[in-house]
Amino acid sequence: MGLPLPDLLFMTWRSLTNQWLRSGLTTFGVFMGVGAVSATLNIQTITRDQIDLKLAERDRPFVSPWIYAREGPEPELDEEFQKALTDSIVEIRSISSISNVFNLNMVQYEAQEAEVRARSVSLNYLDTTGRRMLQGRFFDQIDVKEYRPVALIDEQLALNLFQDQSPLNKAIYASGNRFVVIGVMESKTNSEWGEGGELWMTQTFANVLSGGYGWDSIQISSHSLTQINDLSNAVEIFLQQSFPQAEIHVWSNADDLLEDLEVQKIASAALTGVGLIALVIGGVGIANITVATVLERTKEIGIRRAIGASKLEVMGQFILEALLLSLLGGTAAVATVHGLTRVATTVVIQAPYRFSPRNTVLSMGAAVAVGVGASFIPALRATQIDIVKALRSD
Repeated sequence: MGLPLPDLLFMTWRSLTNQWLRSGLTTFGVFMGVGAVSATLNIQTITRDQIDLKLAERDRPFVSPWIYAREGPEPELDEEFQKALTDSIVEIRSISSISNVFNLNMVQYEAQEAEVRARSVSLNYLDTTGRRMLQGRFFDQIDVKEYRPVALIDEQLALNLFQDQSPLNKAIYASGNRFVVIGVMESKTNSEWGEGGELWMTQTFANVLSGGYGWDSIQISSHSLTQINDLSNAVEIFLQQSFPQAEIHVWSNADDLLEDLEVQKIASAALTGVGLIALVIGGVGIANITVATVLERTKEIGIRRAIGASKLEVMGQFILEALLLSLLGGTAAVATVHGLTRVATTVVIQAPYRFSPRNTVLSMGAAVAVGVGASFIPALRATQIDIVKALRSD
């Protein structure tokens, strides 16, 4: 007959505590394996969070080509060329044109003055950079066609000039030019403009100011960070084919993030290898303790089978013993790694860290898989013991 679950659990626990040294060493093996797995997952999560934070502080990952004509006129990367580029390269999300307006470097509102980086941009600038409008609106076709003297400013410039006031529809002056603020855009750390701020205008109005304006560069954004290298190579090849006599250079605003990803891959691979080795060692320990337990309790197995215990119940008891050791080792490993990671990311280094239920489930899943997998074959052999021979054994 089958044992009630409480009796089965009590018998399992007594069996493990009777061999406490062997059980402890096996649990420690599982602890090391699951700890390595948990640490690997935590490092991956922290690295991803750090990269996400850096991405949030800058424009969407993009590449920007620089072309120098060794002879003849400079190549023009106009809208027609940009369309051809987009049609040829699948990694391109969006292309926008951008140029510095160098003769505007100070802006004034009433008695307040601030340094400014003035630029003109195309209408798809938001899609390329991923910037958000905080107040007001972006430029539209009417602003471009009617040469409207309207401007966008970033939140840093809005704070410098207007403090707590709303800047919308206010007139500001830059080098004698009057602009009406129609929107406020979020600031980004990659603006490279210190504590001043940024101001944007339309291409047509920039043409009026400069008397024939040409775009300095284009920004080509990708669909994801991991596509940046492929995008950069594809753009360089396309430009070399289009302008074989020109000198081509392509730079990206995400080179440091790609380096972080590469470091993450190397660290994850190393820790994963250590974790797998430790898990295998823990699995071997569980398999050994299960084999030894089966041999030591052969007579008990025979008695249980004789009084009605099924093969499944016998096998389940040994698997349960291994599972308990795995759960103990896994739980201790997850708790320890979580505590150490919390200390490391707050005391040793400043890094974003949050407890991840997903990582916990994956780590405990590895513990359960090792426990059940390593004990299955020895437990299965326990069900094949001859009852008569088992009862006669010492």
